[in-house]
Amino acid sequence: LYTMKKITKSNLSKNLAKYSALSLAIAGLSDASGQVVFTDVDPDFVGGAGDSFAIDFNDDGTDDITILQSSVFTRASGTVVGVANAGFYYATNLSEGTLISSGNSFQTFGDLCYGSTGFNNSFCVAGTQPDGFVGVSFDVGGNTHFGWIGLESVDSGNFTVTGFAFDATPDTAIAAGDDTLSLEDNVIEGFTSFLDTNNVLNLRAAIPFNNIAVYSITGQEVLSRSLSSTSETVDMNGLSSGIYIARVGVEGTETAIKFVKR
Repeated sequence: LYTMKKITKSNLSKNLAKYSALSLAIAGLSDASGQVVFTDVDPDFVGGAGDSFAIDFNDDGTDDITILQSSVFTRASGTVVGVANAGFYYATNLSEGTLISSGNSFQTFGDLCYGSTGFNNSFCVAGTQPDGFVGVSFDVGGNTHFGWIGLESVDSGNFTVTGFAFDATPDTAIAAGDDTLSLEDNVIEGFTSFLDTNNVLNLRAAIPFNNIAVYSITGQEVLSRSLSSTSETVDMNGLSSGIYIARVGVEGTETAIKFVKR
């Protein structure tokens, strides 16, 4: 349903992050900035009457937040940054760069748009449809994680989901819209990849691959081998179940992909 996720290093210095984010994460360096796991919903999910979009941020089989349209409202169902008024809860439309952390006020759900001009409908104020971000939190094994969901064209009957992200480090703030650039943004001509049902990673490119290195989400290298052709397969059955980053090299250029070993 989504494009492959990328895992990057969130950093206060965006310029530094553009060049070294993923390499620092893979090297296992630890600091207070955490690791951002970003998913670009491509193409965007366009929802209408009765539609819903469930998000499992960390691929553990449990949906954490659902964006849905029901009757006269569009709602974010789950723990979201918002406000309460007269027994109703409204999700706050966060601008890009707004920090999402334990310092925010969270509600058990949040209406994005109820009717056309209802109180605190920050996603459809006076009939307009401002784009923005929903801040979220969710629990993984007793630990709290923070994230965001990018939304466009929200009204009481429609919504568009453009992407979402969370910080893989528990209790670590994330900025709304943070999809910190990584090596995945490098372009390898004709590059495609997918993990098939037999846990074999399939790689294709217009020019021969040189190598692959696979890392756990904590930065530990778990597999490395040389490659030599434009069509390669790498068996991942020896890995434990979980989230992994693969760095693939082609003629001095590297790209990073994320996959989930079941």
